[in-house]
Amino acid sequence: MSSHMSGFERDTLDVVLSGRRVWLVHVLANALLMIAFFYWTRIPEETGWQFALTIIGGFAIAFVTLWLHTATFDYFSLASERCFRKSLRSSVARIPAFLIWTVIFGFVLWLIGQLWDYDQQIGGWARHALPLFLRGRITPRTMFSASHWIVWFLYFFLWPILFLPLGAQVGVKNFRGFYNAAAFRPVREVRFWLTYLICFVIGAYMPYTLAWMVPRKPSPLNEQTWSMALRLGFGYLLLVTAWVILCAAIMRVSDGDGESVTTHSEPEPMMTAS
Repeated sequence: MSSHMSGFERDTLDVVLSGRRVWLVHVLANALLMIAFFYWTRIPEETGWQFALTIIGGFAIAFVTLWLHTATFDYFSLASERCFRKSLRSSVARIPAFLIWTVIFGFVLWLIGQLWDYDQQIGGWARHALPLFLRGRITPRTMFSASHWIVWFLYFFLWPILFLPLGAQVGVKNFRGFYNAAAFRPVREVRFWLTYLICFVIGAYMPYTLAWMVPRKPSPLNEQTWSMALRLGFGYLLLVTAWVILCAAIMRVSDGDGESVTTHSEPEPMMTAS
């Protein structure tokens, strides 16, 4: 086990608990951004000023979203002074680099998602490529199912685990983060994979299950509405909590070396002098 992984889970939870205001900011800011995005999609484009409002509003929503998550990665880095206001101020200049990372991440994720439309063809081709003695023992349905789950693993696990730490480094070190070796540390740590799995279950699987939960017994419409609101609200809180924990875990693994710790201890004389 790497020395910087000692107490990894405990340190991650400690820094998240000490940054409860960051969690609250995410709860409020992401909710407002979703509401703003909903009303942005409903802006008509019948006149010139409405079209201009659509362009300006889209840029504003994208800017605030990128700014929020860039500052979050900066806040959880070991070099941070654990002040979200300072992280917001220092992360503004890194938004263009983080935007480039976001476009690459989203584009590759979209490409992987397209494979779901061809999972049966991929399964059939893979079965045809098998040796004859294996082909007779493996049914086409098995290969179709295997190809579907492989695409699922690439989409939800492998690509995010590979590329999210790179985004964290870009959010902290600007364009230099694209070729920073610290981005590849989390991939080599089994405990980080397990942490990602736990965050995925809490922040994705459980909210999805709550959102699609069907009442077993008939109930009045008012009760169903309250049930849906509570389930969606609780699922949203789980999603935000899992994301904040994952951000902290990524930075804990990536920056867990002597160089980062030294950088973190340098600002103290400057703070005293000020």
